[in-house]
Amino acid sequence: MHIETTSYWNKTATKTEYPKLEENIEVDTLIVGGGITGITCAYCLAQRGSQPVVIEAGGLCDGTTGNTTGKVTIQHGIIYSEIEKKYGMEYTKMYADSQSEALNFVRNVVAAEAIDCQLTDNTAYIFASDEKERLQIIEEYEIALRLGIPSEYFEKAKFPPGNHGLLGYKNQAVFHSVRYVEGIAKAVVAKGAKIYCSTKAIKVEDGDIKTITCENGITIRAKHLVQATQYPIYDGPNIFYARLYPKRAYGMAIDAKNDLHFDSYINVGEPSRSIRTHVENGKRILIVVGEGHTTARGEDDMEKHLDKLYDFADSFAGVNRVLAKWSAQDYNTPDKIPYIGRISDHSNVFIATGFKKWGLTSGTLAGNMIADMIATGNNQYEELYSRKRKDIITSIGTAISEVASSVYELVKSKFEPSESVKNLKQGEGRVIYFDGKSAGIYRDFENNITILNVSCEHMGTVLNFNNAEKTWDCPAHGGRYSSEGKLLEGPPKDSLKVLYKGKYSDLK
Repeated sequence: MHIETTSYWNKTATKTEYPKLEENIEVDTLIVGGGITGITCAYCLAQRGSQPVVIEAGGLCDGTTGNTTGKVTIQHGIIYSEIEKKYGMEYTKMYADSQSEALNFVRNVVAAEAIDCQLTDNTAYIFASDEKERLQIIEEYEIALRLGIPSEYFEKAKFPPGNHGLLGYKNQAVFHSVRYVEGIAKAVVAKGAKIYCSTKAIKVEDGDIKTITCENGITIRAKHLVQATQYPIYDGPNIFYARLYPKRAYGMAIDAKNDLHFDSYINVGEPSRSIRTHVENGKRILIVVGEGHTTARGEDDMEKHLDKLYDFADSFAGVNRVLAKWSAQDYNTPDKIPYIGRISDHSNVFIATGFKKWGLTSGTLAGNMIADMIATGNNQYEELYSRKRKDIITSIGTAISEVASSVYELVKSKFEPSESVKNLKQGEGRVIYFDGKSAGIYRDFENNITILNVSCEHMGTVLNFNNAEKTWDCPAHGGRYSSEGKLLEGPPKDSLKVLYKGKYSDLK
């Protein structure tokens, strides 16, 4: 089965076609990335009278922003009790306050710019599936009360079925993420900023003035560089591939048979289950997202994740039909707090990454924070989100486990046996030997084959084929490539080398 991977949000939005950058330019601030982080940063700078330039490799919201659940909330799973244990109440309050400010920013911008994105207030619930998780929820509830978060706890509730406890944060929200970003982008352009799409940055030369080279050879000189790309294309002295753990999750939009609950829900543990509804043309649509796993690891058949998500939705809502299926990639940090700010002291290169699937709120925060740092030199939350915090030390178990696992995958990939091309099905990819070397072959639905060098361009890990999305994925650091070898996302800088293209019949 080949799934259509355009998200419900991208399917139902009217997307503006922005031009491609065709000439060398020099600007004060270049923002790389056309998701919620980059466009928010551009909006905040334009509000201050600046005229930043945004470039995006594809179209606006083609990445994670357009492939989310659409929750705008400070409820980020079990987070506040964990921050309190690790860093104390001061940092915990900073996290809550900063995320609350981001939520309020969204509300204010929607009102100020009259953006029609179905922004709707609700209660965001987290639910326990067993006694251990119930105790975690109670601990989180106690911290929430100390923080002054309007919240409520239920020992048991009718929904979701089988829950062992429910914690809700009031005055949260959901929206149509792509319509929201499209609305801000129009305001950005109206204020004098520029947006260019189909313009991919591939190289950064640091200095007082940064030189950014694009895939088409165009260069951009900028005083400030904002990397709103999830994984930074340039990380200076940092080794972010050892501090960021790539995760994939899957989503579905469903026309349901049963009446649906208005609020949003997520479970404590794994596999993740996130639930909300969206109203489109008077019809309430069910959105379910979950089945998270480390990129390119887990079950060999990635379609099983979608099947399990479907079964989950059908168990409580009843499925009339599936309106859209999609997936998204995000990055986690060892301590679950994003990195937002400068890549080094006094640098004018900025990053925003590690949102742990809560990027609509954290990305909004990041755009605001970085705009502050560019305009004034600092931001009140800079210390909490700094790359300099001791997350590797304080989260040593997580760090060692994830990094060791990445090294294991890199080494293991060199020795795994390959399969022949015999009985290669349409829509299937596998690792083979080609010209005496390990390679990857894909057979499409017109019986064309593409053979690639499937050693990841980042550090040489042999890639795994994702049969649900027809991509080659790296199990070490999350690089992803299309079946044709084109780089899609992650730390690599280059696409894969194509070794052969032809017909499947040529191999017989």
